[in-house]
Amino acid sequence: MKKADFAGSPSGRLVATDRGQWAFVPHDLPPPELDLGRLSAQVARASQLLGELNGIGRTLPDPYLLIRPLQVREALTSSSMEGTYTTVDDLLLLEAGAPDRGGAADTREVGNYRRALSAAIRSLDEVPLSLRTLRDAHRRLLDGVARHRGVRAAAGEFKQSQNFIGAYEIENARFIPPPPAEARAALERLELYIQRDEPGLIPDIVDAALIHYQFEAIHPFADGNGRVGRMLITLHLFMRQVIRQPILYLSPIFERRKDEYIDRMYDVSRHGAWHEWVTFFLDVVAQACEATITTADALLALQTDYRARLRDAGRSANLFVILDLLFQRQVVTIPQVAEHLDVQYRSAQLNVETLLRVGILEEVPGTANPKYFIARGIRDIINETPARHA
Repeated sequence: MKKADFAGSPSGRLVATDRGQWAFVPHDLPPPELDLGRLSAQVARASQLLGELNGIGRTLPDPYLLIRPLQVREALTSSSMEGTYTTVDDLLLLEAGAPDRGGAADTREVGNYRRALSAAIRSLDEVPLSLRTLRDAHRRLLDGVARHRGVRAAAGEFKQSQNFIGAYEIENARFIPPPPAEARAALERLELYIQRDEPGLIPDIVDAALIHYQFEAIHPFADGNGRVGRMLITLHLFMRQVIRQPILYLSPIFERRKDEYIDRMYDVSRHGAWHEWVTFFLDVVAQACEATITTADALLALQTDYRARLRDAGRSANLFVILDLLFQRQVVTIPQVAEHLDVQYRSAQLNVETLLRVGILEEVPGTANPKYFIARGIRDIINETPARHA
């Protein structure tokens, strides 16, 4: 990290660290140089779209019709930004209990992300958003991960040695976050900031941008900081009830604009470019709202179509129960359907055969004992990040 690039930054200070290098310690939030007046138009646009998104959430008969597919998409894209790749089919099959189809380590890690995110959201019913929340999420994220990163990174524990970004050697790093002691102190102050009773004049959506930057600048874990930091956005907005259901996830848009995402945060550290970062963040929020609204419309339309097919196919109420299950879990087996319905295998088999006949389920090739079936239409919506509205 070039000391001269950060020496005059209004956003933090430099401290000496390993091998004669310098680390950047961000100043506490909020930044005094932030001009909220310059952000009013962007805040208004994002707030309007968040209102529309909340409206859709209130009309859903079951919010998990939308939440679960969005979380799968978030897990895939947030993980791929950090070099952990799998396919939506492999992830859905793994979560349905299918045997390894290759690339299991990455698929398991992506599945860990979704489970960690879901558990963190549930935890907010019992405890406030805190460092404990983030450590628990990190522990679940790296649970059972045996790759080189996971071996070095203690799951659920803050870093014990200096980390750095953008190179294999610290001397060539693009950015060096605070050493462990300074990082822990900065984290504790960030926790106090997140939990303060009165947020003051800063809109919650702007606060989310500030908090995300601060977490990433501190970089408290040896690995997994990007993914936990992106979870933190949804957790903060849900805790503050900016979103009434956990249905806003930014990683699909961040992935599309990855270079700008990284550069905007980097420029906050170097130059104090808070306005540019928050403007970018609010635009991402707006795009994510638009994309989520498009996804919700597509899922609801598909649900309506599927229900019409089932009404024409038979009168079994169990068909509609299975359909609801498929919007939460896109891959199933006949024994899983039988357990869910609390019926005998043959009854579940007949219902699955009906779903196959009307084109809602397809058999997954190469599976046997048991066979796995996928709701391909729902899977296709998960796999597509809707384009931004014109």
